[in-house]
This record gives sequence, C-alpha cells and structure tokens, in this order.
Amino acid sequence: MSRRRLATSVATAVLVVLSALAALFSSAAADAATTDQTFLTFYGWWDNTPPGGDISYPQIHDTAGGVGSYDDPITFATDSGEYKAGTKVWVPRVRKYFIMEDSCEECSADWNGKGPNGGPKLHHIDLWLGGKGGNAMDAIDCEDALTHYNADNTPTMEPVVVNPPSNEDYDSTPIFNTGTGACYGGAKPNTTVGSYKNNSTGLCVDGSSTTLKTAACTGSAAQTFTFHGAFLVLDNQCATISGSSVKLGKCDGGPNSQLSINPDGTINDIQTGKKCFRDSGGTLTAASCSGTQSKWTFSPAGPAGLAVAVNPASATVKPGASTTATVAVTGGTGSVALSATSVPSGVTVTFDPASVSGSGNSTMTVAAASGAVSGTFTVVGAAGSASKSATFALTVGAGGPSSLLSQGKTATASSVESSAYAAAKAFDGDLTSSRWASKEGSDPQWLQVDLGASHSITEVKLSWEAAYGRSYTIQTSADGSTWTTIYSTTTGNGGGDDLTGLAGSGRYVRLNGAVRGTSYGYSLYEMQVYGS
Repeated sequence: MSRRRLATSVATAVLVVLSALAALFSSAAADAATTDQTFLTFYGWWDNTPPGGDISYPQIHDTAGGVGSYDDPITFATDSGEYKAGTKVWVPRVRKYFIMEDSCEECSADWNGKGPNGGPKLHHIDLWLGGKGGNAMDAIDCEDALTHYNADNTPTMEPVVVNPPSNEDYDSTPIFNTGTGACYGGAKPNTTVGSYKNNSTGLCVDGSSTTLKTAACTGSAAQTFTFHGAFLVLDNQCATISGSSVKLGKCDGGPNSQLSINPDGTINDIQTGKKCFRDSGGTLTAASCSGTQSKWTFSPAGPAGLAVAVNPASATVKPGASTTATVAVTGGTGSVALSATSVPSGVTVTFDPASVSGSGNSTMTVAAASGAVSGTFTVVGAAGSASKSATFALTVGAGGPSSLLSQGKTATASSVESSAYAAAKAFDGDLTSSRWASKEGSDPQWLQVDLGASHSITEVKLSWEAAYGRSYTIQTSADGSTWTTIYSTTTGNGGGDDLTGLAGSGRYVRLNGAVRGTSYGYSLYEMQVYGS
C-alpha cells in the first residue's frame, strides 16, 4: 500500500565538473551486460521542492530527462555505490533505457544497510517519469501505480539489464503523459481504505478535528482514511505536515502532503524521509522515525480494503496453447472468489485455487482454443457484496496448436541451494515468488522435467531470477539418459527467455547450464515447456 521514492539532491558545480572529468578521462572498456533483480520505484517533477528536475550527477542531461532510447536514456537515481554515475540499464517492464544521473536516499538505505524495503545490498533504482506541465496528483498517482509490492508488502523484485546492448526493444510511449494524465500501460494507483493504529499506544489516527490526533480505535468514519499515490485523504482533504503537527488541508499535490507508508510500519514525508507520524500523548506529530511510537498497523475497513492485482498483466499465446499468471488478493475479509469477465471468444480462464481467504495468491491459467481471438478481460475478486478487479491483456499469436506440458510434473536437478529451492518450484506455475536455485559457484548444473509421455517440443519459456545462465542448452530425451540438443546459447542475459520455433521430441526436457552469468548459481522462477 506504499509508494516509494525519495527526493533528489540539487547538482552542484563541483559535481558537474567531477562528472565531466570522469567521463573525459575514463578509458575502461564497457562492462558486459548482466541482469540484476531490482526493486523499481518512480519519481518526477512534482516530488521536488520547488518542483523541478535538478540532478546530482549530470551525464548527458543538465536536468532529469530523456526519451528512453539507447541514445537518449531516461534519468534514474540510486546510490553511487550500487551503480556508478553514467551506468545504463534497460528495464523490460517499460521497454526503455535509463542512465544513472541522480541520488536517492531510500535507495542508499536499502543498498548500504537495512532500509525501509530491505537490505543490505537490495538493488533499488528510482526511475524518472517527468510530469512538468501535468497534474501533480495524477503524476504522483502514476508513480505509485507503477511501484509494485508483493501481497506481504515486501518489494517486488524484477529483472533489469545492466550495461545492456543497443538492440533491446524500445517503446516510445511516455511513462506519464502530461497532456492526458495517462500512466504507462493504463496502470492505476494502489488504493487502501482503513485505519492506522499506533504500535506503542494502541490508539488510532483520528480526523474528527482539523489537526489530526490519536484516539481509542472505534472504526468510525473519522478514523477511516483513503491512501492513494502519496496522499492520505479524509473527506476530500489531505493530511498535510505543518511544522511538527499534521493537519487536514486542500488536496493540491503539494510537497507537505506527499507521504510514504512503508513496509516497516512508518509513515513519513517524502521530501526528506525524516519526519514520521508519531503518537505523542494523544497528539499526532511529525518528528523522529525511531521507536515503536513511529510504527503503525493498518486495518482495512472491511471489504473496501480489498485489492486485486495480476502479474504479469499481459501475455501472448498460440492457438491451442495456454499461459499462466499470478493473481494477488489483499485486504479481503472472509473468502474472496475469483472469476473472469468479458473473456475473448475461444479463450477459457481458470483459477487454482478458485478462492482465497482474505489475502493470498492464485494461479490463473489462460487457454486459447483454435480460432481464439485477442482481447482484454477482467479478473474479479468478490467478497460478499464487495468486489475489486484488474485487467489482463491477451494476444493470440500465429502458429499451430501447442500446450503447456510441464506444469506440476516431476522435476529433478543436479543440485539445490537448499530445500527451499527444490526443482519442483520451477514447475509450480508461480512466476514471481517460488524458484529453483542450484548450488552456488559451481558449473555445470542442470534442471529437468519428466513430461510423463513423449511429446513434440516447440517452445520453452525461462523466467530467470538474478542468478541466470550465460551459456546453456535445452535438451530432450526419450529415456532420461541419451540427450539431444534443440537450443543453445552463449550470450544469455537473464530476465525472460522465450525460446520459440524449437523442433524436438521426448519425454524428458532438460536445461543444461554450462556457464553462469553471476558468481552465484542458476535460478529459475519458472521453466515452461510447450508442445503438442
């Protein structure tokens, strides 16, 4: 339910000179591309006071900017110890290139110690989305909509290619459209409705007067706040820090109304990250972030706190084949039933499980029959009379019929990092959480699945965790002993590999890793084998 970004630092003349000298005299060869599992947050024009685009480490821009192409990457911010100024990355989710030109206090906390999102050494980068000339609240809502957390409020980690090649896919669609207020991919901000109870005193934030206070928790309307983007709202007024007090005022997107609700239970101002809501003898104050008096527990206001998300939110599938996605339900009360509406012709959608209790995950399987058509459908989570929804965009591609053959089948591996990362985890349909991981620091390693019978193999999808294969093969076998290679590469860069046009057959399919892409092992969230 939180939005994560921290204000940038104003670039000084000294930093400009140092950056220019570093660029002029650096003779090091470009680093090879790697893939890091990374927490992505977003920031923009309206996050700074006064609004602006000042950056700490100018490289190719004087102020934050860029269009996202290889030649004009967009500014991103992080700790200079995580990625040095000038480092380029490519972000698959928005299909754009970015360049390190700015600092981010929260990213530094996550990288150097135990930050609000985790760490140490938690990769966290803050991506610029602009916003100048647009509506401040729309821009900040977009920042929140694009910042992803798991159902347990931990940050969602996703692949980012570091030092990428110049031929990665590029989408020119703006992350935030200042003219229309549209957010990339139609993303909508996370919205929660409920109360906040102090972990030390047990009292709840109360808005029965203009100056917020704390009072015995009653679940009344005065204690039921809506949070979206960076704004804590009651009766169309925003909680705004005024000195050491917190008051209700006009919702204008101003800096003193921009708040962050963090996984560690704190609620702080975004501009400095150092003023936290505290319970001080029945008065709500904005002061130190230490101790349990600065920690709050959120309680959703019955069904109104319900939220539904689908990850990934889109997929391409061939006629006769199927694909899966994870449906995350949060904030529900009782049983939340899952269903799909406005499903395109020839497409069937099933959920396992078909309902979750309160909060939890379900695997959605989307199957396309011969003659199925592309389209967007709605995934609905219903609890009694309340319901929330998310959309899923399906593209039915060309090609003959193929089916997902591997999910839930018996799997083995050459090694595992621990019992928590068993081979079967790569075939359980969970694309974002559970995974197989091999023994660290050792080549070669393999992962194989028994399909139960011989099949023609046409496609293999690999969803890598941070520890990926640089050089690997895909092999098939009739008996699990004699293997035939149907795909090989020596230039793997992690992320997602969709290996299409394969021609092979067998009962067993193996990923055979020869050279690791990192110092760790090999790790896959999911290996999906398709065929007839």
